[in-house]
Amino acid sequence: MRANPNQLKAHFKSKLTENEIEELGVNLGAGADHYRAYVGPPFMYDLNGGMQFQFLLDLGMREYSRVLEVGCGSLRLGRFLMMFLLPGRYYGVEPNTKILEEGIHHNLGAPAAENQLIALKRPTFADNSDFDFSFVREPVDFIVAQSIASHTGVKETRELLANVGRVMHEESIAMVTYIRTVNPETCNDKDGWFYPECVMYTDAHMRELARSLGLLAYRTNWPMLNRRPEGLLTTQTPLILTKRPWQPTMAQRLAGMTFQPIDRLV
Repeated sequence: MRANPNQLKAHFKSKLTENEIEELGVNLGAGADHYRAYVGPPFMYDLNGGMQFQFLLDLGMREYSRVLEVGCGSLRLGRFLMMFLLPGRYYGVEPNTKILEEGIHHNLGAPAAENQLIALKRPTFADNSDFDFSFVREPVDFIVAQSIASHTGVKETRELLANVGRVMHEESIAMVTYIRTVNPETCNDKDGWFYPECVMYTDAHMRELARSLGLLAYRTNWPMLNRRPEGLLTTQTPLILTKRPWQPTMAQRLAGMTFQPIDRLV
């Protein structure tokens, strides 16, 4: 069941007023200069953020966990994480400070400088685009890089995974998504950033990249929330990266989640 953006959009619009449609940027394309559209289809903003949050809960995230979100954007996921985590546990890196500030304002009710939730939860933000996570003072428990490797070239994807590994401890779990192709001829072989365009990688490419960095990689799948009557929310492949062998949690198994060590893929 493939994603059907037209059905998803029509269903979402049918539940909104005209003012809400305009305010939420529903008719804008992904990548547009709007706090919701910039990070993906605006009519799936709520579900995409919620699904990532559920994914982390299923992986074992607790309120005392320390979580790094790479490309936190307008806090599509971050708004859920900040409400859930204890103060000082959320770290977000986002080079587009305008989109981040707009996300704080619209999602949390006020600009960062006068936002009571920001003052209460004490998140830490950085605004670099070279995956410099040195602002994270200690290893984190979970790392999320949603739809980053779908826009990064070979060099940049390696730098992403290398720096993710540097902020992991032995029990950390990182989730990095990529657009999977089974055809080596369509696997990206160029460096640079591609946005809003996308690039694809084979399992073999991601396997060798992870292995070269001393990481274990597992291709898994999204929670059942991804499967909607009107189509999939995303077809991007969630990749689990760990330093020690990993098994799906009980929550994932009960939901029918499967996994396959990417190390064994041809």
